[in-house]
Amino acid sequence: MFQGLDCVSRAVRILVGRNARLNQRLYEASGELSAALSRPDQWPPDLLRKARGVEEKLTAKGRPDKTINGMDVSTAREIAEEIFDLSIAISAASIHEMKKQVSAVPMRKGGRTRRLDFSGAT
Repeated sequence: MFQGLDCVSRAVRILVGRNARLNQRLYEASGELSAALSRPDQWPPDLLRKARGVEEKLTAKGRPDKTINGMDVSTAREIAEEIFDLSIAISAASIHEMKKQVSAVPMRKGGRTRRLDFSGAT
């Protein structure tokens, strides 16, 4: 769909795959989120708002390191969950967009052209 998907996916992998304290993992993931937001023109408006909301929480005290170092575990966990939710929303939007593109590809069957129908798929 767009480069932001790759960066947010990396952020999730950092959050779940590193052997470090949650605050350290969240700090590393914030760098990926920042990279993902470097091209806001590629984002669907609703997902951009969601991503910017997470970014605002990560920079509430200025730089992410200063904000995250002052966070309690509960707040850090909530923000990590928002990044997970963002990743799921991006993936769902990407799948929906791919379905629209695939359904527009003409298919040949019995000498006739037909279109794939994903209208019943969710």
